[in-house]
Amino acid sequence: MTAEFAVGQRWLSESETELGLGLITQFEGRRLAVLYPATEEIRYYASHTAPLVRYQLKADERGQHADGWYFTVLDVVSKNGILTYQVSPEETPDQQLDVPEPQLAHQVAAGQPLTRFMAGKADRLDLYRLRQQSQQHLQNLQQSQATGLLSARVQLLPHQLYVAQAVADRFDPRVLLADEVGLGKTIEAGMIMNRRLLSGRAQRVLVIVPESLVHQWLVELQRRFAISFSVFDEERCEQAALDTEQVFDTEQRIIISDAMLKHEKWSAQLLTSHWDMLIVDEAHHLDPASSSFTVVRQLADQSRSLLLLTATPEQSGSEQHFQRLQLLDADRFNDYQEFVKEQQAYQDWAPCAAALSEDKPLTKELCQQIEAISGEPIAADADTETRQARLEKLLDMHGTGRVMFRNSREHVGGFGQRKLYTYELDALPPLLEGDDRLHWMEDTRIDWLLDYVKKQRPLKTVLICSDTAQVLDIAEALRVKSGIHAAVFHEQMTLTERDRAAAFFASEEDGSPILVCSEIGSEGRNFQFVQHLVLFDLPHHPDLLEQRIGRLDRIGQEGDIHIHVPVCDDSDEAVLLPWYRDGMQAFEKPNAVGHQLYVQLHEQLQQVIQSLGDGLDELIKDTQEKAHELREQSAHGRDLLQELNACRPAQAQQILELVGAAERTEELENFVFDFFERFGVDYESLSEGIWLARPSEHMRVPALPGLPDEGLPITFFREVAMQREDVAFLNWDHPLVRSALDLLLHDHFGSTCVAVIKNNALPAGSWFLELSFTSTIAAPPQWVAHEFYPLQRFRVLLDSKGRDLTDKVPAQALDNQCQFVEKKAARQLMKQLRSDCQQLISEAWNQAEQQQQSAIAAGQAALRSNLSAQLKRLQELQQRNPQVRPAEIEAISERQATLEHAIAQPQLSLDALRLIVNVPG
Repeated sequence: MTAEFAVGQRWLSESETELGLGLITQFEGRRLAVLYPATEEIRYYASHTAPLVRYQLKADERGQHADGWYFTVLDVVSKNGILTYQVSPEETPDQQLDVPEPQLAHQVAAGQPLTRFMAGKADRLDLYRLRQQSQQHLQNLQQSQATGLLSARVQLLPHQLYVAQAVADRFDPRVLLADEVGLGKTIEAGMIMNRRLLSGRAQRVLVIVPESLVHQWLVELQRRFAISFSVFDEERCEQAALDTEQVFDTEQRIIISDAMLKHEKWSAQLLTSHWDMLIVDEAHHLDPASSSFTVVRQLADQSRSLLLLTATPEQSGSEQHFQRLQLLDADRFNDYQEFVKEQQAYQDWAPCAAALSEDKPLTKELCQQIEAISGEPIAADADTETRQARLEKLLDMHGTGRVMFRNSREHVGGFGQRKLYTYELDALPPLLEGDDRLHWMEDTRIDWLLDYVKKQRPLKTVLICSDTAQVLDIAEALRVKSGIHAAVFHEQMTLTERDRAAAFFASEEDGSPILVCSEIGSEGRNFQFVQHLVLFDLPHHPDLLEQRIGRLDRIGQEGDIHIHVPVCDDSDEAVLLPWYRDGMQAFEKPNAVGHQLYVQLHEQLQQVIQSLGDGLDELIKDTQEKAHELREQSAHGRDLLQELNACRPAQAQQILELVGAAERTEELENFVFDFFERFGVDYESLSEGIWLARPSEHMRVPALPGLPDEGLPITFFREVAMQREDVAFLNWDHPLVRSALDLLLHDHFGSTCVAVIKNNALPAGSWFLELSFTSTIAAPPQWVAHEFYPLQRFRVLLDSKGRDLTDKVPAQALDNQCQFVEKKAARQLMKQLRSDCQQLISEAWNQAEQQQQSAIAAGQAALRSNLSAQLKRLQELQQRNPQVRPAEIEAISERQATLEHAIAQPQLSLDALRLIVNVPG
C-alpha cells in the first residue's frame, strides 16, 4: 500500500472533495502529509488508512494547468511514481507540451460525476432517478408553448391566453392592452411578463401604476403568478441612495407609482437604468402635456418592450389616444390626420369582417368588397376554411391590430346578470357628542345588516364601505349585537393578516359569513366565489362604484351578482342611488362612461346632495341624456376589426388545449412529492387537495427558494387555488418547482449511483456502466436558444468489455431491474472498479459526441424551418400592414445567424453515471 505514494503526486480526499486537488509534500514511514493549495490547508494521514484516491487523467481527457489554461491529454508517462502529461493546449492545438502532475490546477469540480465517482461518492438509486426525471421535465418545459402561461391563479380563458402568447413570443413587443373592465388586462400582462421572464427574453421589469393601485399590483403579481416585485417609493429610494448611486439597479423587478415620475431626482435615476420591459397601467391617465408623460416617453424609447394598459383608450379623445400609440412606435404613428383616415377606412371594412365571421351566405356586394380589399375572389357560399382565410388576411391588414388588443365583455360572453336590491331605512340618529361608538350601535343600517346576515346564511357576503374606521365599527357592532365574527380587510392590515382573513372568510365549515372591507383595503383581492355584495355606503365617483362591484363581477364569476344597498333618508345615498340607478344604469352593467359623466356633472351632483335632493330629477335627466350620447359615440367608434383580431377563436382554442394538457397535475404531484422526500421536506395533508410543506432538520440543502421556515400550504389543482388565495398554486412555472429542477440540474445530487440487478441469464459479477451526458449551447438569452436546442440528454451504456449496448438495452427496461445498494457496499464496488470505469468513461465520449451530432443537425433544421417561415410571414404581412416594424424582420435574421453559430458548437458534459452490477438471486 505504502509503495503507491510519492512526493509530488496528486490525490483527492474521499471525505473532503471540496478541498480540491491535494499534493503530497511529505511521505515518511507510515505518515503522509498532503497540501491542498486551493484552500491552503494541510492534512496528515496514516498511509495505510488514508481516505485518498489517485487523481489521474486519461488520454483525450480535458485538464487545466495551474496557470489557468486548458489542454487535451495526448499521452501519459510515469516515472518514479510521478505522472507527466503530454498535452495539446486548447488555444494553440498544434503545440505539444509536457505538464508534470504537480503543475495541474489545484481546484477540481468536486460535483462532477467522475470526481465524485473517484472519491467513492454514491447517491441513492431513487435520487439518481429523480435527477433523470427532472432533466426530462426541464427539456419539455424549454420547448413548451405553455411555459409561463401555466402559473396564473385564474380560470384558463381563450382570449387571455391568445393575447398572452401572441405578444410574449414577439421580438421586443410594444402593445396596448385595452380589454374592457373585468376581462383581465392585468392577467394578460402577467402572463406575457412571466413567459418572457422564464424564457430569458426579459430580466428587468418596471411597472408604473397609479398610487392607489400599487398595492393591488404587488398582491396580484405575487398571489396570481408567484412573481415577487419591490415597491420603490421616495422612502425606499432615499434609503437605497445611502448605499448606491443607481437606486433602481438594486432590484430586477420594480413597481413605482406614477407620482414618482414627477419627482425630478428619481425620474432622472429611472432614465439611467436599463429596462427589458416597461408596463404602464391606467395609461389613459397619462396627459401628453404633462411632465410625467415626457418621462414615460423617454422610458419607452429606452425600454426594449412596452405594455400599456387601459380599459378606456379613447376616454380623453382620439388625439390623446394617438399620442399614446406614439409611445409604442413613433415612426409608425407620425401623422394624426393620416391615422384618422386609416381608422375610418378600417371601420368601412367592419361589415365584411362581420359577414366572414358569421356562418351565413355572403351577398354579391359583400363578395365584391371583400375581393377589392383582399385582392382575392370569394364565392357567396364559400366554405368555412375559405371564409376564415379571407378573414385572417383582412385582419392582418388592420392598422392597429398588431399593437392594440381590445376584447369586449359582449364578445367574450359568459357573464351573469347584476341585480340590485334597495332597502329604505329611517334617517341616521344624530351624532351624540363624544360618543361615536353609541352612534354606530344605533345606526339603522346595523340593525338591517344583522337581520340580513341571519337570513342570508350560509351564503357568503362581501360588504364594502369607505374607510378603516367604518370597517372596525361595523365588525364590532356585529360581534356585540349578534355574536357574528366578521372577517375584515382594511389598509392598515399586513399581507399576512389579510391572508388569514381571506382564509377565514373562504372556509365553508367554520368561516365567517361576511367579509367587511374598506375601499382601499379590498384592492388586489377579488371574490368571484361570492355572489352577494352589500354597499354600506355609496362612493361619489362612478369608477369607485364600478371598482367595488368589480370585486365580484369579473372573469371567473359563475353566478349572478346580487347588490344590496341600504339607504337612509336624508343621506348622500338618497341622491347617489337614483343618480347611479336611473341616470346611468351603473348597477345593471359595467359603466364605461362613468368617469366622463362625473367630470361633466360632479358640481351639479354636489349641489343636489347639499340641498338634500333639490334638483335631483333634473340631474337624472341630464345624466341620462349625456350617458346616451357618450354610449352612442362609444358604440359608433367600436372597432369590430380590433375585436376580432384580439382573439382569433381557432388559435385561442389550440392554446387553451395545449396549456390544459401541459398542466399534467399527476405528473407534477409525483415529481414534487418525490423531491420533498429525497430532500428532507416534510409534508402533510391539510384537506382535500391541500398539503402543508415545511423544511425539516434533515434538509439536504440549507434552504429552498420559495419555501419559508414556517411552511407553505400548497395545492396542485387550479380549482382549489382559485378558492384559496392563501394556498400556493404549484405548477411547472412556480418558483419552488423551478428551484427543484435547477437544483437537480446544476448541483451534484443524483449524479453518481451504484445499483444491482438480479439476472440469472447473466454471469454473476458482470457489470455495466450507464452514462448520462448533457449538451447545452451558449447564446444571448433574448434569442431563446432552447426553443430549438433545449437541454439535450444522451445515454451511453457499456459493459465491462467496453461494448456499446445503448441501443440493445432500453433505459426503462434496465432501470426496472435495478435495485438499491447500501452505501458501504456501493463504496466497495466503486473502489474495486474505479480504474476500469475511468477508462470506459473516456471511451464513452465518442458515442456521446456521435449522438450530439444528430441533435445538432435536428436543431439546425428546426431553426431554419421555423425562422424561415416566420421571416416569410412577416415580410408578406409587412406588405399589407405597415405596423410590422422593420426591426422585427431584422431581429429574425439576426437570431437565425446567432443561433446557427451557437448550435454548431455545443458544450458536451458528463452529467451522471450509474454502475450496475449483476448479483443473481
